[in-house]
Amino acid sequence: MKTVFLLFDSLNRSALGAYGGHHLTPNFDRLASRSIVFDKHFAGSLPCMPARRDMHTGRLNFLHRSWGPLEPFDDSFVGQLKQADIYSHLISDHYHYFEDGGSTYHNRYTTWSFIRGQESDPWIAMVEPPLERFRKTYHPIQYENNRDGHRLQGMINRSAIKNEEDFPVE
Repeated sequence: MKTVFLLFDSLNRSALGAYGGHHLTPNFDRLASRSIVFDKHFAGSLPCMPARRDMHTGRLNFLHRSWGPLEPFDDSFVGQLKQADIYSHLISDHYHYFEDGGSTYHNRYTTWSFIRGQESDPWIAMVEPPLERFRKTYHPIQYENNRDGHRLQGMINRSAIKNEEDFPVE
């Protein structure tokens, strides 16, 4: 048996044909026709990291802890796969897995790959970013001119991606 567990932070079910959405999603529709589709699943904890802990452990996270890693005592589904000698591999662009306070999710898998560049992942180094060009390019809600937040690094990362082949994939 082979299992593929797909998790998307920003994909709403109303955008998928398999869930009655009106957008054309032939690849997702084909995958859904050959898969188990969960149509009665609701997030117990939000945002991303608490929700991931819920899914890894089968326990609600938000009532007793905020954003953070899997704890050594957490019994995750990936740990159960490892105990059963079942190979698992994580492919993720979710940089929170690799920053302080969010680690210990990826190292439970047999192997893992990290695709760089999402949000404020410190992927592209730029000492003096072109702030004026960014200001003209981005909406004021998206624009940031200091490194205190997350938006500036995201703009820097996106500046390195001009064409499809520029995306950081393996």
